Amino acid sequence: MPENTPTNQTPVFMRDYRNAVDVQWRVTVPSAWRFAERAELYIRLKEDHLVVLPRSEVERFREWANKLQGPDRTAARREWASTTDQTKIDSAGRLTLPKDWAEKVGLKTGAKALLVGAIDGFEIWAEDEFAADTNGLLARGRNLLADYD
Repeated sequence: MPENTPTNQTPVFMRDYRNAVDVQWRVTVPSAWRFAERAELYIRLKEDHLVVLPRSEVERFREWANKLQGPDRTAARREWASTTDQTKIDSAGRLTLPKDWAEKVGLKTGAKALLVGAIDGFEIWAEDEFAADTNGLLARGRNLLADYD
């Protein structure tokens, strides 16, 4: 985000939501997560889920990659670019998922997707994949927050 962007316009993604994936591979994004009139977003393919990030996270990656040298910088940028795509939330509040990526992480049309707020972005999971993966991660998060709270 530009330095002159007011704090209250910086996106923050909280809570979890369940919404169906429609036959055109779209999922409705919670109204609380819609900001800045169809802002530029990026969707990344992870091993078992998708991640949606604002432009500021792409800039953070770019800063990190620029510290790498020669072939390492090229390799990191290439990998990021091959697993990331630009996207936008449409006027009806839906995000279109790349079909091949959605299928790869277990999402199906007509089934519920779990949208998991992660403050700087959000994750999109097939419900069964999320349940299978997060038991250890949820406990770890609770333990870490005990030190914060």
